[in-house]
Amino acid sequence: MPLIKGKSRKIIGENIKEMEAAGHPPKQAIAASLNEARQSGATLPKPHKEQQMKHHKEHEHKKEHHKKEAHAKKEHHKEKHEDHHHMHKHHAEMHKHHIKELKHHEKMMSHHHKKMGK
Repeated sequence: MPLIKGKSRKIIGENIKEMEAAGHPPKQAIAASLNEARQSGATLPKPHKEQQMKHHKEHEHKKEHHKKEAHAKKEHHKEKHEDHHHMHKHHAEMHKHHIKELKHHEKMMSHHHKKMGK
């Protein structure tokens, strides 16, 4: 038997009962009854499948956005780390150079004091 045309809750309920009595699975009965109500002008939420697809697209968009943000942060951190590493290496080289100069000055001072003492 075809579904009753209409958009009221009562008609939707009757259509669901009719389809279930005819042996249709409950979810199919609900979907078909709500679809019939939409075609009759009812303003109902989007069908579950459409909502899932919309949610999936939104989720994928957010996921991609977060992935890009995480990559940008990782690259920024990597650059900062490399800068820090380079600076640390530079400071270590400067420290070695200053130690070498200090030893040279101490040697020169010792030599100068020896000469002055003679």
